[in-house]
Amino acid sequence: MKNYLPLFALLLSCKAFSAPNNDTTSNQISILTWNIKMLPRGATFLDHHPILRARIIPGVLMKESPDVIVFQESYDGKAVRMLRRKLKPMYPYNQGYQNRKVITYKRAGGVLMFSKYPMKEIESIKYTHLEGIDKLARKGAMLVEVEHPAKKFQLLGTHMEAGGSKELKITQYVEAGELLKRHEQQGIPQFACGDFNTKRVDTLLYPKLISCLQMEDGNICTELKCTSDHLLNDMDTYNPERRNLIDYVFFKGNGVTPINTTRSVMSYEQQWNKKHKDLSDHYAVILRTTL
Repeated sequence: MKNYLPLFALLLSCKAFSAPNNDTTSNQISILTWNIKMLPRGATFLDHHPILRARIIPGVLMKESPDVIVFQESYDGKAVRMLRRKLKPMYPYNQGYQNRKVITYKRAGGVLMFSKYPMKEIESIKYTHLEGIDKLARKGAMLVEVEHPAKKFQLLGTHMEAGGSKELKITQYVEAGELLKRHEQQGIPQFACGDFNTKRVDTLLYPKLISCLQMEDGNICTELKCTSDHLLNDMDTYNPERRNLIDYVFFKGNGVTPINTTRSVMSYEQQWNKKHKDLSDHYAVILRTTL
């Protein structure tokens, strides 16, 4: 009997098993977020080869078949064009990429979204306070509306500061929360996903993030629990002590109650050179729910 206790604990922790699922696929919504490290090809010292991986990633994700895909660190132009072309048969709608180089146009740098269903951009912001290389990345947040057959919803995609002070991070939480609040509507659910660069184990910043977004998180219902995993991921520098969950898909119902919700950390692999089979230095997170 003892051998079954861990399994029972996992089942009880996952909302997906709180009720039987009798809904059709059309009532289910699935959102995948993934930092894919598609930095410019000129940064050869990173040994990240965005074009090689851009050839593989679309096929892997089309097998997974989420309704919406949200990438971060989509910076290499050729890689982005390849992703768009290869994903188009299943994902004809896309938004984002990077800021245009004009002062009057603000767009979240590196955030790129794909949808099976009609999707339009509502508003994008560039974070006011950035440090170091993140100034060049022009990190921010993009809010879109998706006309899903189950339920129209809003989705925010973001990539927040990797370093910086706690005060700086909190300003970004506030700006993302204000973006969601500006467009909040009763009966229209909101999701927020991306690389928040905030550890779930951080007892100060993680609760502050949830508070500023006014959103809900949930348990990870897979064996993999970390999205930045320096023990298992072969695109990360090896360090068994650095294993963190920093990528999320949050939810706010605005009067709509979801059922059968799961969040999973996904490892996508294919040998793309002699050293690497992991397709990014982050693992993806996918949320599945019924509205």
